[in-house]
Amino acid sequence: MQTTGRVYGGRSEAERRADRRERLLAAGLNLFGTEGWSGTSIERLCTAAGVATRSFYEEYASREQLLLAVYDEVLAGAAQRVLHAVEAAGADETTRTRAGVEAYVGHLTDDPRRAQVVNREVRAAGGLPEVTAHRNASLHRFSELIALEVRSRRSDQDPDERRVLALALTGAVNEVLSDWVSTPPPRPPTEPIVRELTRLYVAALGTGA
Repeated sequence: MQTTGRVYGGRSEAERRADRRERLLAAGLNLFGTEGWSGTSIERLCTAAGVATRSFYEEYASREQLLLAVYDEVLAGAAQRVLHAVEAAGADETTRTRAGVEAYVGHLTDDPRRAQVVNREVRAAGGLPEVTAHRNASLHRFSELIALEVRSRRSDQDPDERRVLALALTGAVNEVLSDWVSTPPPRPPTEPIVRELTRLYVAALGTGA
């Protein structure tokens, strides 16, 4: 990381700002993921992060931008976990499918705040054009990962059909997890979710029973 700028307390300006962003992201995950979008003000975020309101606006232009930054961080972690799991699963297509589904579901449900942000709070803020456009773009990017897998297994499929199938499979996961996170604690186990989504993906991708 670049460390130019005035040094204060042994840390450069760039280091202090990076630390501040991390604290705001942590506060955002905690508050958006527990109290919800509508119940979380910038003042509460700043108090939880231990930063001044002025400092908040030096990092994020709005509460919406912080929500989207938290959302992106969760999805980036999920994508990394899925890619590692699929790579480690070997060549068997059904095993790879389950590994990917299990990794994604696990990443979001291991910490229910992640599922809350991705599957509820970004939707709750969806009346804002910036949030809606960002969420739609993220869903399409994630569906492109699925489309690559579809292409490797169904290379003869029409590209438009492949795109629709990938979006449908992406939507299926999100809707199931939206239902899961809407259930008051204690929430049901996720194994049935992984099992049924794996069956859906296996059938849709034409990999057998």
